[in-house]
Amino acid sequence: MPTIKDVAKHAGVSVATVSAVINRDSGVKVSKKLTEKVEKAIKEMNYRPNRIARALSRKETQTIAYVVPTVNNTFFSQMAQMIEDKAFEKKYGVYLCNTHSMIDRVELYKDILIENRVAGVITTLTWDIIENGLIKAMQDEEVPIIGLAGARVVDGIDTITFHDVGGAELATRHLLEKGHQKIGFIGIEESKTTEQRLNGYKKALNDANLEVDERYIEMGKSFSREEGYALAQKLYRKCPNLSAIFVYNDVMAAGALDSFNDLGLRIPRDIAVVGYDNSVASYTRPKLTTMDLFKEKMVDEAMDLLFKRIAREELEIRHEQILPKLVIGESS
Repeated sequence: MPTIKDVAKHAGVSVATVSAVINRDSGVKVSKKLTEKVEKAIKEMNYRPNRIARALSRKETQTIAYVVPTVNNTFFSQMAQMIEDKAFEKKYGVYLCNTHSMIDRVELYKDILIENRVAGVITTLTWDIIENGLIKAMQDEEVPIIGLAGARVVDGIDTITFHDVGGAELATRHLLEKGHQKIGFIGIEESKTTEQRLNGYKKALNDANLEVDERYIEMGKSFSREEGYALAQKLYRKCPNLSAIFVYNDVMAAGALDSFNDLGLRIPRDIAVVGYDNSVASYTRPKLTTMDLFKEKMVDEAMDLLFKRIAREELEIRHEQILPKLVIGESS
């Protein structure tokens, strides 16, 4: 393969001139005439710049990373697709890192992303990300990092998150307005997001002068459809007087629908179901009532902010909460 020296010789210019033409953001000015000569030589010789060498000189590559708990959760896979599309528009690639809430995975990704000189990171601020020190490591390397989705906010980095208390309150209030008073809740153990959505659920009940019955609250260990199925069945067998249920996310709510269908219950006549995140709501039967999280808006804002940070624009640290919107389907 031709080298940069070969291109310089073919064009009759210095290696520094070829380098300046290739690295247009280097700040070195090259005349239009010489630029055209170099570009012609590059095309004639089919020269491809060494991206690794460029990354070493610039201390970053045209790649970013998206670090998430798992893309098995449809919400995160949808976010990943949007992030990749936005990165492609800027001619950036994306490393996708699934932590599965495991410290050793975060440790591995932390080292790999630094060694590969990623230009920026977007991550959901789960406990493993915070406990492992990924944020500080990126800050020490001057790699911009944005917290996207989830419930946690960290001082010193930008975050765009949900107003989960308000969203859960809206979801529960919808069921109350439908005449339900025996409303269950399904969530995840040791989850900050669950904690906030549970607070919103309780607030709506308290505002309606209804007592919060802890028997109506069931917590699981995973975000899966199978877990939603098992928890819904367990909750209904324990509290058969339930008339409605608010579920942590759509995937688990889809499992709850399966469970109630298998129990011979008519939805929503016998029991109403509301999900959260609008990820698979349109694919369930009946179609789920859910809370839309404005995923595209969140990704747009996070990516815009990340590229401004990559460009070293001077901006104040930004913390934004987005209130979800109720989307009424057939399950309530």
